[in-house]
Amino acid sequence: MARKLAKKTVEREQWHQYYVAAEEYYSGALNNYEAELWTSASILIVHAAIAFTDALTIKAGSVKSAGDDHAQVIYLVEQTLFLSKGDKIALNRLGKILGEKSKVSYGGKVYSRKQADKTSRQNNDKLCKI
Repeated sequence: MARKLAKKTVEREQWHQYYVAAEEYYSGALNNYEAELWTSASILIVHAAIAFTDALTIKAGSVKSAGDDHAQVIYLVEQTLFLSKGDKIALNRLGKILGEKSKVSYGGKVYSRKQADKTSRQNNDKLCKI
């Protein structure tokens, strides 16, 4: 049975706006990491991953996730793109990054370098090459 996904149609040309935002989040994450701001670096890594994924699904299928459950984007990517073995590895990494979102954003504790390393290692290369 196919999953019901909350998604919305987006004009394909808008993919680049999401990509630029993702690059900015990623750059900010690297800057905060270097400044030893572990929690904010981790939050920005998560947001970079979300924006990169939105850019990818918009470019490939003119859709993006519209739900509050960011984990659903995994299913949207699977429905929107043909995935190679390497892509599936990247998608698994995305799932791990998204799993950190609630912890780092709403957990109420400051992340350590070890936790920031875990989040950033999962996103050490761009999730997608657009």
